[in-house]
Amino acid sequence: MKNWLSEKLDKISKFDSYNRPNKNIGSLKLDANENFALKKKFILDIAIQAAKVTDLREYPLDQFQEIYRQLAKYTGINKKYLAVGNGSDQIIELILSIIGKGQRVTIFTPTFSYFINRCKLHELTVYRVPLSRENNTLHKIEFLESAKLSDIVYICSPNNPTGNQFDKQMILEIIDSLQDKLILLDEAYVEFADYSLLPYAPKYDNVIILRTLSKAFGLAGARVGYLVANERFAQVFRSSIQSPYPLNSLSLTIAGIVLSQYNYVNKTIKMIKEERTRVFYQLARLQGIKPFESNANFIFFESFNKYEAILKSLKKERLVVKAFGNVEGRKGCIRVTIGTKNMNDKFLQSIEKSIP
Repeated sequence: MKNWLSEKLDKISKFDSYNRPNKNIGSLKLDANENFALKKKFILDIAIQAAKVTDLREYPLDQFQEIYRQLAKYTGINKKYLAVGNGSDQIIELILSIIGKGQRVTIFTPTFSYFINRCKLHELTVYRVPLSRENNTLHKIEFLESAKLSDIVYICSPNNPTGNQFDKQMILEIIDSLQDKLILLDEAYVEFADYSLLPYAPKYDNVIILRTLSKAFGLAGARVGYLVANERFAQVFRSSIQSPYPLNSLSLTIAGIVLSQYNYVNKTIKMIKEERTRVFYQLARLQGIKPFESNANFIFFESFNKYEAILKSLKKERLVVKAFGNVEGRKGCIRVTIGTKNMNDKFLQSIEKSIP
């Protein structure tokens, strides 16, 4: 006879899992939206500098003060509205853990699969509103109809995997229409986009904006995320929801130094945006390829009946991308990270070889 834990594990094991990308030694990694435009030496020098001033025998105390100071300076948001976490993934996890099972969540799809998986783990009921198949736009009226019946609303903008950022005024209108709902606004890729709603978050009692240093700042391995919310939520999150030491001293120190050197990071962001435009138009001119315009550091495209040939060519050239296959009516979907010009050229050349 099974005990309650065994039955629970049987149920959880049937959930879709969020699969970490494979490590392919010797391959060009364009599958996880990491920032390889930032020079490895830049991050390495900072890591060495951080290691020299960090005593790992001590709990991180001063480092937390410094990261909040640097985040406040970077965002222009008072630190009383900020809270940090072990990546924005961990912040999502903690927020969902306090909501309580049985609550209803509205999302649009396709979107960040990790969030959907964690909702299932916490026994939240997810209602999905499909994005337009033509251009991945959000149907505001249909979305609001579902959201008004829900307790939580999740909006990823720019959206992963489609890459597009939704109209600013429309998102603000959605927020204003749902002031009795918890709204999670995921801005993981916002440094590559046209606008951020960060200044609006402290003005609402129900809006939490999620941010990360994994993408634009090139610190995917350091696992540093943060949220911006009203003062009460941020304070309670820091003091009662979050663990006392969610980040290690080295990651905190590295993050603080990288934030202080934003001018250099911003140069790589501008380069990625320029390369994104170039790659988009190169893909758009290829017959049988439909790229979607992106406001992130990746491009999402349909390859239809050329899907297998493209993946075969990329594998031969040792180029790793995120292969989705068919996604809610979109055929042969692939997502590719925008890297350096050299990386992007190799990707484009491989794609061209696969198309007669």
